[in-house]
Amino acid sequence: MEKVEKCLHKVKCDFNGCRNLANYYVSTRGFIKNEFAFCENCMKELFEELSKTFVPKAIESHFKPNRAVKRRKNEE
Repeated sequence: MEKVEKCLHKVKCDFNGCRNLANYYVSTRGFIKNEFAFCENCMKELFEELSKTFVPKAIESHFKPNRAVKRRKNEE
């Protein structure tokens, strides 16, 4: 996936059975289709389903832990 942008043209939502006009499109470098268009409701449903599967991980700190913190962990 390359980017998500607002849809400026009147395009139908790409989800099967949805008859709404698309509000957003996702551009890809795919061979089958270069852009997928989604209405706001379908985009929210897609995001909710993806968030159940993919949970973001915490960012690792580049700072070294304090010696006191290391000692506390070793004592436990």
